[in-house]
Amino acid sequence: MPRFAPVLALCLVAALPAQADEWDRLRDDPEISQGLVDFAIARDIQNRCSTISARRLRAIGFINELVNDAMELGYRRSEIRQFVFNEAEQERVGAIADERLAARGASPTMMAGYCTVGREEIAAGSAIGRLLR
Repeated sequence: MPRFAPVLALCLVAALPAQADEWDRLRDDPEISQGLVDFAIARDIQNRCSTISARRLRAIGFINELVNDAMELGYRRSEIRQFVFNEAEQERVGAIADERLAARGASPTMMAGYCTVGREEIAAGSAIGRLLR
């Protein structure tokens, strides 16, 4: 077995770019990418503003739509799950959400901004606002 270790390692390394390429396609899909960021923003607002809560059934429907979009592009549920639950992907999406929230005055040092952004999104009827109440 030890003499096959270099071959196994090479196969594993060779498989990494293929997975990254697949994830690049998901990242580059505007509906899926924006949907994940919108969901992350809504989650942050709901978690940090006590007067705003999540519309759980609507959130489930929203996520199901994103999954269906990804499946229509040829992805399997297991691939979608790997992408969504990947720690690096969660950090990437979270960083985008944090940046967009901070640009609107919501950050851990400006907690009231989460409520302000949340109320604005709800009033606008945006994708984010439809996930909140």
